[in-house]
Amino acid sequence: MRRISAPFVLSAALLASSCSNGAPPVTALGTADQPAKTACAAFRDLVRARAAGAMATSALRAKIAEVYNDASTSSMPILRARAVALYADATVMATGGEAPSLSQDLASMSQACTGI
Repeated sequence: MRRISAPFVLSAALLASSCSNGAPPVTALGTADQPAKTACAAFRDLVRARAAGAMATSALRAKIAEVYNDASTSSMPILRARAVALYADATVMATGGEAPSLSQDLASMSQACTGI
């Protein structure tokens, strides 16, 4: 009986320690570091600003640049890749082109920021 309970107690202790308030959030993409948290906060601001009304292309690009700059120092490669895709969309739009993947890239970034 002691052999069976030891792994269970160890598992419970590890689970309890991972749920402490001081631990950084863990997502499907990994552990969220401070740059990821900052980038996702800036991204949520961008989403709110877009929902409030039409944003000028220059304002959209500036806000996406903020998200990109914050995400670029994150240890989460998927978050960095999503930010690069958004920044590429914004750059295309700033030069007068269309970014047909903007909606998809916004949704991907939103998914990457879930739980952060």
